[in-house]
This record gives sequence, structure tokens and C-alpha cells, in this order.
Amino acid sequence: MYKTIERLCTPPDAGEIFVSTNAEDPRLGNLVTPLTELKEPAPVRCAIIGVPQHIGVERNGGRPGAAAGPSAIRRSLYKMATSTVQHAFERKHIKLADCGNIDCEGKTLEQIHDEVHDVVRFLLQENIVPIVLGGGHDTAWPSLMAHGTMGKPFGIINIDAHADVRPLIDQSRAHSGSPFRQVLEYHGSLIPPGAMVEYGLQETAVAASHLQYLRQHKASVFMLGEARERTTARLAIGKAGVAERIHLSLDMDVFASAFSPGVSAPSADGLYPEQVAFLVRSTAQSGYLKSFDVVETCPPFDVDNRTAKLAATMIMQVVIGLAQ
Repeated sequence: MYKTIERLCTPPDAGEIFVSTNAEDPRLGNLVTPLTELKEPAPVRCAIIGVPQHIGVERNGGRPGAAAGPSAIRRSLYKMATSTVQHAFERKHIKLADCGNIDCEGKTLEQIHDEVHDVVRFLLQENIVPIVLGGGHDTAWPSLMAHGTMGKPFGIINIDAHADVRPLIDQSRAHSGSPFRQVLEYHGSLIPPGAMVEYGLQETAVAASHLQYLRQHKASVFMLGEARERTTARLAIGKAGVAERIHLSLDMDVFASAFSPGVSAPSADGLYPEQVAFLVRSTAQSGYLKSFDVVETCPPFDVDNRTAKLAATMIMQVVIGLAQ
């Protein structure tokens, strides 16, 4: 089955994985293992998959550019220092591999989603935590679909300024605003009441009809003001974790644009990095995190790589949480 990943994914560019030549200052790029080494057991195994496309963003009327997200995030991620996790890697408590990118060239969004699903489902079956780099937020759908097709109950935490429960276009075409409607419609029976968690929604970015839809589907909704509190973060993990399997989805537009300017739909207000870092790290530490995606990084609109660095920082928080 590892051949499936090799068939569907292209390796990341060599320049995206920074490797330090200073033995006293290793970086995350020094600790990445070949994909084949994930076959060997370890308490925690993670695999990065890039999905470089913004078709769903364009379908939803957003500004394009998220196709460059995986590359920009990798360039920041692999330069990060490893003081907090180095010992865990050295004693093989945790392993991290990079599968590369899903080959999106010349494919429809539906074809891309099917391939992401196949890779993520395989990793889930192998008890490997997929870390998916978007790309638009439609990228979350194939990961959610993979949980659904496995037939096991699961919870979701969507950290986002928007609810992303818009209807499909022409009742059939997915887009960056539809992934959580899709999972509630197709796999809602596997999501316990309250375990679909919307976190950080902004009053100016979510329609009343979307809030009503979420209430009808027994979702837990935490608006921006509530989401600033650590007690709310713990409550969100408790609600999503009732099934002991959590998919965590981070849309970079949940942050105020001062921190995250390079996104498809920027917001003047939003969460602060330390607030989101606490939630994602705590989710990883809970033992319930089974998959993670970070989406909507849009490098053409970024400033000093601020958004890509922030996305990489949040991934690092997940790695740290899993390693502990």
C-alpha cells in the first residue's frame, strides 16, 4: 500500500526541506525520515501530505494562490529548531515523514479529493497521523471522508472564522466553503451529538442560516469571543473527543490579518497565535488526534512569509503535542 502513496504523490522539492549542517543546531528537516521507515513501529508516526491546488477556493469566489501553500509552509517548517522534540525523535518515540504532494496537475477537484482520500485513509488504517497542507479548505473533505469510510465514530474541531457549511454548487460540486456540510450530510451518523465543533466563528463572517444548520445538526459552536478563553479550548476538545478520534482542521483566516495576511479571505479581527497554539497542542496531547489539516495559506498575498511561518508554527505545536 505504500506504493499507492508513491504513485499518487510527487516528492517535495529538495529546496523545501532545510537540513542544518550544524550538529549543535539541528532543525526539523534533519529529523524527517524516509516514508519507508514509517513501516517500522513507533508510538507516534506522522506523515505530511501537500495538496497544492485552489480550485475549490475559486469555485467559492475566493482569491486564488493557495496552491503555493504547501511549498511555502514546508520552507518555514523544516527550518524550525527542535529543542522540545529532539529527544523524542532520537529515542524513536515519534517519526515524521514527508509523502510529498498529491499530483494535482490537469485533474478535476473531484479527482484530487479521491486521491487525497486514498492516501489519508491508508495512513489512518496504519495508525499514522496525516498532516495535510492545503490548498483550499475543501482539502478537509477527503480527510473527513476517509474517517467516514472507515466507519468509526469521530469528532471534528474546525478552527475557522467561517462555518464552511455552504451547500454544494449545483448540488454536486464541492468547494472551499462546503466541507463540513458534506461530512454532516454523508457521515453525520458517525459524529456524536456535539462532537462537530466550530471554533472561532466571527459574527461578520457566518450567515444566520449556517448557524441554524449547525444547530439542527447538533454541532457545538464557539464564536470568536468565547474562543479566546483556554477553558473554551478544553471544552471543545472534550466535546470532539467523546468519540476518542478527532480530526483537527485549521483555516489560517481564523487569525487576525495582522498575524495572517496571506489567506484567501482575510479578517481584520481574529484569534491570536497563542490562543490557537494552545488548542492545537492540547488536542495533540489529548491522545485523540488522528488527523490534522492546515489550509488557506495564500503566499501571493503574504507579507514577509508571516502566514506561512505561522502555519508552520501551528504544525510544530501539533508535533510537540504528539511527542509528549
